[in-house]
Amino acid sequence: MKKIKKMLAGLLGAAMVLTSFGTPTWADSATRPTLPTIDTTQKGTLTINKYEGTDANTSNDKPLAGVEFTIWKVADIEQDSSSSKVGFKYTPVTGLGLVADDFTSNETEAQKYTDDIYAKVLNKLNTNKDVENGTLAGGKKATTALDTTKTTATAKFTELELGLYLVQETNAPSQIVNKTANFLVSVPMTNEAGTAWNYDVVAEPKNEAVYSGITLKKTGTTISADGTKGTPTALSGVQFALQRYNTTSNEWELVTTADHADGIYTTNSAAGTVGQITVDGLAPDRYRFIETSLGTGEENHGYILNGTPYEFIVNTDKTISINGDNKGESAVITADNEKPDLKKEVKKGDTYQNAADASIGDMVEWKVSASVPSNVDQLKKYSITDTMSDALTWVEADAGLTITYKANGVAVNNIAPAFAENTDYKLTKPTDNKAGGLWTIEFTEAGKTKLKANNISSIEVTFKTKLNENAKIGKDGNLNDAQLDYSNAIYPTVDPTNPNNSKTPGEDHIKDQAIVYSFSIDVTKVDGNNNATKLSGVQFDLYRYTGNETNPTEEQLKQNAVAIKTNLTTGIDGKIAESGLNGLKNGRYFLVETKAASGYNLLKAPVEVNLNVDYVVKKTTDKWYDESNNLIGTKTTVTSTKFTGGDTNNAGTYSVTIENRKGFTLPKTGDIGTAMFLIIGIGGMLAAVYIMLRGRKRA
Repeated sequence: MKKIKKMLAGLLGAAMVLTSFGTPTWADSATRPTLPTIDTTQKGTLTINKYEGTDANTSNDKPLAGVEFTIWKVADIEQDSSSSKVGFKYTPVTGLGLVADDFTSNETEAQKYTDDIYAKVLNKLNTNKDVENGTLAGGKKATTALDTTKTTATAKFTELELGLYLVQETNAPSQIVNKTANFLVSVPMTNEAGTAWNYDVVAEPKNEAVYSGITLKKTGTTISADGTKGTPTALSGVQFALQRYNTTSNEWELVTTADHADGIYTTNSAAGTVGQITVDGLAPDRYRFIETSLGTGEENHGYILNGTPYEFIVNTDKTISINGDNKGESAVITADNEKPDLKKEVKKGDTYQNAADASIGDMVEWKVSASVPSNVDQLKKYSITDTMSDALTWVEADAGLTITYKANGVAVNNIAPAFAENTDYKLTKPTDNKAGGLWTIEFTEAGKTKLKANNISSIEVTFKTKLNENAKIGKDGNLNDAQLDYSNAIYPTVDPTNPNNSKTPGEDHIKDQAIVYSFSIDVTKVDGNNNATKLSGVQFDLYRYTGNETNPTEEQLKQNAVAIKTNLTTGIDGKIAESGLNGLKNGRYFLVETKAASGYNLLKAPVEVNLNVDYVVKKTTDKWYDESNNLIGTKTTVTSTKFTGGDTNNAGTYSVTIENRKGFTLPKTGDIGTAMFLIIGIGGMLAAVYIMLRGRKRA
């Protein structure tokens, strides 16, 4: 086939079509070459090779697929001959408004004669409304497609009747700014030498193309348990699908390139571009990024994958529009994922801390704080669970479980209607007056929607439990676990071409612990002259002093002391049974001896034991994974405790040795008033004897 090598200047506008130098049409008055007779039994072909570009050279141009051309036959060829020269003219096809006069010219030179006729015919056709609007019926269509080498994009029309054809570019990809102008092609055409007929005609029109680029920045934000958002961190290794909307099929299709054959793009890990994806060469159209995976990096886990599309439009002026807002040619989409957090604390004094101490029988107050993601309404699950150890008993009448909703750290008290159990959340509680158990608060769809609507950023749950006789003494402490369970991905519900369609989100779990300690007093009763002799049968009462006096008097002790245990008795080893002095919190205690060993004196004063145990708690965060080695949870646990102050073995026990001596039995401690009366009485009797003896001497 011979290619058309001459541009149809003035007919093609901004586009160019390479055409042959042949002149298929002329009048008798025009200079004519000698040609063989046209073979009217033949059929012709028209091949259109399409490229991007604006000049006549196609060697370095990018082939342009997806361009639709439509052709219409506008005239028949009528051939005549005389004196071994061939002449022929066109007879217009009816229905297009063309007449024979449109195919005449006063030009005498062959090429000018042809160009003049083409210009007249084309100008008249372009005034046809159907041609102008692209609605002319009866045409043949073909769309350019890449060949196997991907160096040429070709549309081919075959089995064409000989004649003159109007060629119109009826559809083009979005990167094409201006379509190729309508042009005429004669089938057949002469070869370049003008000595033979070419029935396989080739045209190579060009189009000016527009492309743009966009950058996506991927970040992750951790929301602390109190609802405070941290600084966004760039996340590398996160995968996104890039899709383009096909207006013909009304479906989203993956944008593939040589480097991204699967249409998946991964955020960068290189310095300076960490967490970024930059895509260039995007034609004007509608696009969307969809997050499909957080990657395998452990640092990315815990964040909530957001499969909601990030849409943008590339405009024909190379600018980018995002959500209707034109961002110019340097547009950036920021895709941020959130990671919630959980914190468990116990009340110590007036504040909540990681650890506290309590006595058996005390009501211990706890607090669970959990942050609420801003897209909580799209999560399938959001729930908080608290698990108590066997040392804790749920007493329904005293538990006082309270849920507080906060926005930016401030309690929101004007929610209307208020959050309601069984409507907005489901609450399960432990069995009343039973050791151990758990409670769970799981928010319903309505509840999650209400959390979102009221901008709730954190939830606080406070409650009390009773420290029971199962309490562990020392550094093991008595633990209370809390856990936040939440969906780790948001997937579309109705979006068939979304890569996340039909996926089910998994769950991530965050655990934290608080601990309450309890201590003990180890009493050993011995002979004051020989500590190796242990005294059994000695009885004590234990009091906790709540006053402020450094050395309280008996009266102050009676007024400001609480009896903890009475009738504590030493055994043959001189010790009070372990259960007797276990389960004590920090404080000032007094042991009052109420019964001495046989032959021994009662103590003159109570024995003070000052429990002032400091504890340093160390927590360790553990992580666990699913069967695919994906991190799905973190657990923060108390791993070690160090005691100081009155504790020599890090067991939370204060040891005291109390001595008793044999001899005259004094009134027991606590009967100070009786002792005073006895001393005064003896003194009075001695005074009376002295006076009587003195009187006798005088007599």
